[in-house]
Amino acid sequence: MASVIDPDRHTDLIRLQQNVHDLFDELDAYTGGDAESMRERVRQAVTEKEAALRASGLVEQHNYFLASQDLKKAARAASGSHTESPT
Repeated sequence: MASVIDPDRHTDLIRLQQNVHDLFDELDAYTGGDAESMRERVRQAVTEKEAALRASGLVEQHNYFLASQDLKKAARAASGSHTESPT
């Protein structure tokens, strides 16, 4: 099945998802005592990405699961990374 994410049309969504991936990587590598500010940055990035995904109309057209999974795959492909990310 073809992806519902078009790399040419959905570059903003892909960038938002890549930012979420990057922030999760930073959080995973964080060794400081209090990570709450880092977790808040991750939450804000996820919230922004989720709002943009819903505003794009892809969730209504294809359902949330398909749109979000295809976005994650497109972001990994665009960055050349094949690691899994929680969100």
